[in-house]
Amino acid sequence: MMEATSLSEQSIIEKLDNLPEHTTRDFELTLTKIAETLEETEYSQLMLYLENRIASQTANQILFASFVILTIYARRMKNISQFREIVERFGEKFIDFPLYPHILSLLYKEIGTNDAIEQAVAFAREATQKLPNQVGVLHNYAEAVVHIKEHGFMVSQEELQEAYNYINRVVHLSPRYAKFHCTRGRILAALGKFNEAKEAIRKAIDMEESSKKDYAIRINDYLYHLSRVQTNEFSQVFSDKIALTEKSFDEAKDEIDQSISKLKSENLQMLGFFTAIISFTIGSFNILGDKNFLESALLILILSGALVLAFVGFGLLFQTKNQHPWRTVIISLLSLGVIVGSMAAYYFIN
Repeated sequence: MMEATSLSEQSIIEKLDNLPEHTTRDFELTLTKIAETLEETEYSQLMLYLENRIASQTANQILFASFVILTIYARRMKNISQFREIVERFGEKFIDFPLYPHILSLLYKEIGTNDAIEQAVAFAREATQKLPNQVGVLHNYAEAVVHIKEHGFMVSQEELQEAYNYINRVVHLSPRYAKFHCTRGRILAALGKFNEAKEAIRKAIDMEESSKKDYAIRINDYLYHLSRVQTNEFSQVFSDKIALTEKSFDEAKDEIDQSISKLKSENLQMLGFFTAIISFTIGSFNILGDKNFLESALLILILSGALVLAFVGFGLLFQTKNQHPWRTVIISLLSLGVIVGSMAAYYFIN
């Protein structure tokens, strides 16, 4: 027989007499509904009830339910210091309950320090191992992963994909719970799918029940995450444009450098060409001085072939990517053939 309590406390405790199994999602949902309608005086009375009985009774589902209600109320009202106090005062009594790591993960996630965020992910993973089919537990792990990602911690692509798979499963099983859609949007944003992310978060805003006591807090959270996604999208687009501009600038710079290099090569080759013409002209006059026509013609051919070979060698020093090596080989062979043939002919006539 339960001891006499105040009317408000008695009404709450009566609700705890016939709860779903504490390993199920229905257990967490039932306690969440109680916490949503809890008044401040009822909160104080439930705290007193837990204090009075936790020292004299073995931890059972009713006491654990009281503990969970208190943590849900404090968390949803964003009273993190109160949430932490509840866990520190009573938590060790419930470490054997599979849902307890889930409660710890929620607490550390709200604390928000670097060490606490890492602890939140660790406890969330432990909870998924103990309750692999509990939707709230799976959602919390997915949210913990994206939360640590948003705070600049290293999260592997495999972990992010695992979180995405979890949240898709959660949304499929509980499509009418608004916060699940917001978490899905955050994960989509982390994967770079910004349009789908914004759509999911807007869906959460539309689905949130305005009758809930923490409606304003939740809507504010959704709007914050929506704004964050839009900011990240803009930053990504801006970064992509900068990268594209830098790439275009580098390509243009390379094209200019290549054009300048090509122009220098062409100018040097042209200079070599005119030098060859001048050398050919002067050499021809010297050759024609005291030779007959046939000898002069053969010597001029030898000179021409040598000048072409020299010009080809000069061109190789300034060779560009667009030049065809086979042309150089053919011209060199022809010039060499002219030289050898002319020298042989000159030899025979003398």
